[in-house]
Amino acid sequence: MNGSPYTWYDATGTEVRAGDGWNAEGKTLGNAFLNSNELGALNFLDIGDTHIPGDSKETWGVLISYQGEEIVGRYEGGGQLTAEINQFGQVQLGGNMDFRQVALSGFIQRAPVFE
Repeated sequence: MNGSPYTWYDATGTEVRAGDGWNAEGKTLGNAFLNSNELGALNFLDIGDTHIPGDSKETWGVLISYQGEEIVGRYEGGGQLTAEINQFGQVQLGGNMDFRQVALSGFIQRAPVFE
């Protein structure tokens, strides 16, 4: 649900205007994003059974990133996820997942290789 005053767009360019909702229409979502010119991108990355330090023990997961922060939602069986963007541009997550905020650096420095 878009409670912000801004228009958001999904990957296909579909507009999600202020007061409108967007859903996957019952389909398995996988990876997705919504983008606002004013607030940036809200990304959903299906991480499957890969775990990120700090997340919980459930089998399946989605990495949600927005404005430089990350949250992992983990679940068993059929996961349900809701995301409501409020009037201040904050995202409130819900559904049947265990949510944990995690910290991922934007860069990974590899160790030097000596030959």
